[in-house]
Amino acid sequence: MEEKSKAEQQALDAQTKGRDEAKKVCDEAWARAYQAYKEAKKQADIVHKEARKIAVDKEAKKVADETHKNAIEQAKKLRDAITAEAMAVFRYSYDKATAEYLETQTKSKEAIKDADETYKEAKKQADIVYKEAKQQAVDKQAKKEAAKAHKEAIKQAEKDYREAKTKLQ
Repeated sequence: MEEKSKAEQQALDAQTKGRDEAKKVCDEAWARAYQAYKEAKKQADIVHKEARKIAVDKEAKKVADETHKNAIEQAKKLRDAITAEAMAVFRYSYDKATAEYLETQTKSKEAIKDADETYKEAKKQADIVYKEAKQQAVDKQAKKEAAKAHKEAIKQAEKDYREAKTKLQ
């Protein structure tokens, strides 16, 4: 499994937290929508029962039944509207958290790749300079100084590389 940088882990943690919070809000909205529907249906049933009791003819009972049916339909529409809104908010939060994590992950990988390339290039340049200095050296002391300079250049490249990697983690 690939190790995540500190920035990637923070983005992943934020993504998870955002998703969890969005899911909690969505679940609460669903529960409230269901409760609102249940209460509206209960009230409609009570009114319907009383309306049927006082209805004097078949036509009045039919109107009471139709009105009850419409009230239930309206309660369902309200419930559905609430849940649709909750889902839209959840989806937006979920997508945003995912996009932010992916963006951070991409930037982190690019930065690591850049650090790798910079290190390789610095090492390559140090090798080239060392080779030229060694060829131009006329005595043992000059060759020794060239080797020392080469070693220092490689050391500095490694230090810069470690610092860059540390910042990314």
